[in-house]
Amino acid sequence: MTDQTRHWLTRGAIALGVLIVGLAVGWIGRGAHDNVGVPRIAFYQDWRLACPADKDQKASCQLATDVADPRSGTRLAQLAIGRQADKNGDVVMVVTVPLTVLIPPGVGLQFGASTQTYPYMTCVAAGCVAMVPVDDKLRASMGGAQTMGLVVTAQNGRTVNLPISVQGYGDASKALQDTEAKRHSWWRRLWS
Repeated sequence: MTDQTRHWLTRGAIALGVLIVGLAVGWIGRGAHDNVGVPRIAFYQDWRLACPADKDQKASCQLATDVADPRSGTRLAQLAIGRQADKNGDVVMVVTVPLTVLIPPGVGLQFGASTQTYPYMTCVAAGCVAMVPVDDKLRASMGGAQTMGLVVTAQNGRTVNLPISVQGYGDASKALQDTEAKRHSWWRRLWS
């Protein structure tokens, strides 16, 4: 091999090395500046996923849906799922219903024929609020439900079933898990 051939092979290897390093740096940094300081909302049919800015590591994303009166379209209740801002960071569902409910019976979450009742924690101007711990069993119930509903007792003592839409819940729930994992793991962000 001549000196000139070695010289051209060396130059080619250096150029290839620079290209590979440039591609690697570009790939790793491809999302470094996208939406880092911007909160985001994504819609999955009847569910929405709201996430704080990525730089706000203490906050978490929230999955929510409104329960509306089928006849008038008026919002009657809201479900919001997210991490509590305490040291444990447990996942909870906050159920907010109108102030016109009876407090002692609590609020029921209905999946098909089974109903689980939870006490109200407080009532504020927005409505009466119940905090429901979200565990694997509740996730599985919600993920596999064909129908969901809220069961409340009106002030006249009549039980009312408010239907909760399941449309989009599966996709929204998966997006919540993926987004939270990416927000809190540089490794997941690298490979997303």
